Amino acid sequence: MTLQRFCWLYGMLVMLLLTSGLKAQVTVGSNNPPEKAALLDIKEKIDKTGGPTVDKGGLLLPRVSLERKYQLYPFVREVGYNPSNFDDPTYNPDDVDPEYASEKLAHTGLIVYNLVADDENELCLGLNQWDGEKWNCFQEKMGNAIVTITNCDSLNFYGQYQNKVSLNSSNYMTIPLLVTKAGAYTVTIMPDPDNGYYFTASGIFMTTGYYFITVPGAGTPIDYTPATGAGSNGDLMKIVFNGKPLSSCDPLYVKVEDSSKKPLYSMDCSKTKVRGVYKIDVPLDTDEHYIDMVLTVDAEALGATYIIETNTVDGIYFKAEGTLNNTSQPVKLLGYGVPNSMDDKVFTITSNSKKTVATCKATVYMCYTPKKILGIGYYNTNYGYYIQNSASLAVMNADINFGSLENSTVKVEKPFSYSYIKGETQGNIDGAGYINATALSTELAKNPDIVVLGFFVSFNANTIQQLTEYLNKGGVLVMFTEYYTSNAVSAEALFRNIFADSNITGGMKNARSAVYPLSSINDEILNGPFGDARGKLWGEDASQTYVIQGLPAGDIYTYSGGSRLNATGANILPGVTMFRHKTLNLFWVGDGGFNSNLGPYYGNTYLDKGICPFTINSSMQPIPRIDYGESAMGNVNQTVYNSILFGNIMAWAIKQAEFNGINTVK
Repeated sequence: MTLQRFCWLYGMLVMLLLTSGLKAQVTVGSNNPPEKAALLDIKEKIDKTGGPTVDKGGLLLPRVSLERKYQLYPFVREVGYNPSNFDDPTYNPDDVDPEYASEKLAHTGLIVYNLVADDENELCLGLNQWDGEKWNCFQEKMGNAIVTITNCDSLNFYGQYQNKVSLNSSNYMTIPLLVTKAGAYTVTIMPDPDNGYYFTASGIFMTTGYYFITVPGAGTPIDYTPATGAGSNGDLMKIVFNGKPLSSCDPLYVKVEDSSKKPLYSMDCSKTKVRGVYKIDVPLDTDEHYIDMVLTVDAEALGATYIIETNTVDGIYFKAEGTLNNTSQPVKLLGYGVPNSMDDKVFTITSNSKKTVATCKATVYMCYTPKKILGIGYYNTNYGYYIQNSASLAVMNADINFGSLENSTVKVEKPFSYSYIKGETQGNIDGAGYINATALSTELAKNPDIVVLGFFVSFNANTIQQLTEYLNKGGVLVMFTEYYTSNAVSAEALFRNIFADSNITGGMKNARSAVYPLSSINDEILNGPFGDARGKLWGEDASQTYVIQGLPAGDIYTYSGGSRLNATGANILPGVTMFRHKTLNLFWVGDGGFNSNLGPYYGNTYLDKGICPFTINSSMQPIPRIDYGESAMGNVNQTVYNSILFGNIMAWAIKQAEFNGINTVK
């Protein structure tokens, strides 16, 4: 029945009622009176309880194929209608034909049965009601979702696929989608032609936006992918979403392996090497962040697939998959994810080998954040006593030592931020070495990560308290104390304050070129990233050594005692010449010239055998000083490790500042 005929019949019925003198209410289907509030009551019988009133049928509404949600098509069209008008997204029929706009309002309440479900135009199958602006579906349902694929690089198939081996939970695919219309969905991905397996998922997108869905696999692959010729790319996969193809990422392939080929190989853990520089909150780049390994492969396994992966630690993991094609095969496990902590990350590497279940370990060392370093010392001469110049500064600034290169010994972002309190050039340290309290307060208020004290400094009660408070707040204090009386007495007072022990004393011992045996403690100072100095020697530069006594033995790690090498009789001295505090970030050595190197000069020796025990090579890397010592101290031709120790000390200081420092987020 056409809309015009339906309206005409309805009008005739109304006219008939009016002219017959009856009430403006009528019953169709029986002679029973209509209910009180019904203008038109279609029924065969009366039921006042809400039960059935008809047995033979109901109201048959006009059926139509609606065209657009916001238009009264096909019933009424604007003047000049043409489907191509809508190619212009700004086109509005109401603007070109005001009479058409009036008709849309006049038809408010019109009800029809729509024969076509059109998701793109948001038209549903079934009863639709025109509200003066648009068609509204009577059924309370969302309809089907409409999507597009957003990033083909993120559309991936996961797991191992072998013929005659059923898919399991490790076999799935991921699809990144932009949902432009909310609603239900069913997505299916199948090989074309069929090969016995598929991926499928259903659900509802409640809102529009970006989604990343996982589609599980099922079934059992029948045929494996040939090595050459037709089909060697793998199974061609087709995506169907709500009955419509999604082809923007075509072609997509899945390779099915020959299940008769078994992965018989072992991992050579000794050749495992982590590559790249790892920074917190910076996504891994597979071109830079990976683990190199070497596989030993059985000959009969050639052609099989290896799958090697790590666990996930702090947001990152590594994985490799490929074909075994050599009996000694290098592989690269690519890194994925974003590191979310500064902790060192120990990974367990597992494989799909059918020969062994042995695993390997690999450690990722994070790149420390940039550090603020405060150097304090009187002299500004070119010896580098407190990292103000010369070799000590060169060691710190060389990326081969401290930097964000893959081969940097200590991974740390640069540049360092240096500030200084100096005597000669600033006047902030007086002739006796006493630090200006205001200058120190100003600098410590900036919360430097590391404070380095060198030749030469002294302390009064005010600066002693400032440095003690700095330590207690997590600051890192590295002290190279000179033998001068004011330096020694004030250092004694500083330690009494730090350790809360008035029995601590100190004194000047031995002379220039004295060398001191180092202990065998295996920690980051003696056996650190720049070398192993356990059982080796360090050399006193140019003067006497300050020896401290009475330190609580349980609170410190003692690296060297008061006696020089080969000391006898009265020269066998008690006390400590180098130590580290066990709980505070404090390192101390009793020589203000520990880092002495004039220049810098390069090489492992120097003309004067009693000064400058700190040596570096032309690449600014710390190296042991040879031919050190003089007969007066009974220590000639010795090798000392001052620069190696300095590198280890600063590596320790940076690490402490990162994890347990004054600027560490607690």
